[in-house]
Amino acid sequence: MKKILSVVLSVVILMSMMVTGFTVGAASTDKATINGKEVSVGSKVTYKIDLKTASIIESVQGVVNFDSNVLKLDSFTMPNTTSNYLTNTNIAGEVHYNAFSVDSGFDFSSQKNYITAEFTVIKAGTSSITHNYEVLDDANSKTLLDSNKKPNSSVQETTNTTVGEVVPSDTAIINGVKCKVGSTVTFNVWVKAPRVAEDYQGRVFYTNDILKPKSASFKTNGASAMYNLNDTITYPGKNIVSYTWLDIRHSVDFSTEDKMASVTFDVTASGRGTIESYIECFDDTDDNYMILDGKIVLDGVTVRTEVVPSEVPPEPTTTSSTTATTSSTTATTATTATTATTATTSPQPTKTTFNGKEVKVGEEVTATYMIQADKLCEDFQGYFKYGNKTVGDTTGIELSKFELKSMPGTMVNTAPVGKVVFTGSSFDKPYDFRTKTQFATATFKVTKANCAYFAEAEMYVLSAVDGTDYVNQGVVKNPFTWEGSTSTEPTTTSS
Repeated sequence: MKKILSVVLSVVILMSMMVTGFTVGAASTDKATINGKEVSVGSKVTYKIDLKTASIIESVQGVVNFDSNVLKLDSFTMPNTTSNYLTNTNIAGEVHYNAFSVDSGFDFSSQKNYITAEFTVIKAGTSSITHNYEVLDDANSKTLLDSNKKPNSSVQETTNTTVGEVVPSDTAIINGVKCKVGSTVTFNVWVKAPRVAEDYQGRVFYTNDILKPKSASFKTNGASAMYNLNDTITYPGKNIVSYTWLDIRHSVDFSTEDKMASVTFDVTASGRGTIESYIECFDDTDDNYMILDGKIVLDGVTVRTEVVPSEVPPEPTTTSSTTATTSSTTATTATTATTATTATTSPQPTKTTFNGKEVKVGEEVTATYMIQADKLCEDFQGYFKYGNKTVGDTTGIELSKFELKSMPGTMVNTAPVGKVVFTGSSFDKPYDFRTKTQFATATFKVTKANCAYFAEAEMYVLSAVDGTDYVNQGVVKNPFTWEGSTSTEPTTTSS
């Protein structure tokens, strides 16, 4: 990266990778006004910025300003910068951040969340949350900011401030994911690398007052990984799980995205918290760095994290209070989008759908994708994502079978929750998609009613033998046919 980033960020690699959670009781009757929205003291405020631009972004830097007398910062995340970001939260009323990726860049070709800051209102008053850009550069190190340090016309920015009440006593929200108090939550670190690895070392930072490390597992070959669930000796005063693995005789293959580290926590209390990954080093068999000090230094390496709850608390419902001599009524309030009903009113059934098609519980549904390209192809990579839109996870949907067209040099990974990763590379025998053909099918079983299920596939890379890019890093460069269909009759792939 060609810019010198702010000095204030250079000392916070360890100190500011996490924000301590904050748990409060019932909301106060005192009010505050944040960005023009009224909210009770003790309640939550979320400040989000989404971006959309055709340019691949190489580096970003900025600061979020807020009144620390009125607001307490709970968490700050940048979910679409592939973990290549650092934050400094040590300055009262300010969150400084920077992120960069000179290898693959950050893709905001579709609207994605840029930053999210969550706060708790601790005092009545009128206050505002603002954001200022310092750096927003494209892949050619050309700024995407105008003379006023605002995104120029090539960037679509959407800013939103939402307010809400205190997290329920049976709920914890970790990295934005709801978890049930008393259950467990698993934090996974997914890695993909073009070279095999002989060693890695890293840390997992977590919010101590609502999480307690329970167990950990790591991808190894030969020697086992060493880890410490409560590394207070090496890192006094920090909430850290540390780990390291080394085996020069038995390397580990991450050519297909796989879980490098997985840490399970007990959820001990309600509130909002964070879990963050920091990889110190990730080396190939020649001792060349692929990741160093939290930064990806080899092209083709990707890191992704996820939070997977074992139990999700039910959505709150409200019933109106009636006596035996009072007729049942339906009530609504201005503070909730849920319609309150009496105990004598039966729930209204809703349809169970899969990609918009009505289905039944227990039924198998198959999503099929067809492909056609006008030239012979030599490599591809893609994802088949699926889930339950009603609850925002994979509850009630099970992957029964995944089949890829029979081709040389292909690999499939069905382990990631809610996603199938598929890749292919064949230079000697190119892939012939010049006639429309069935490329991939995924069969699912529906196990829960009144939900909206989905399954959709996307190509991340598709290249022809002459160098033509149909898709590059998820961005379509040249037209090709990619058609999906949904059927309740399972089908098989063409060979």
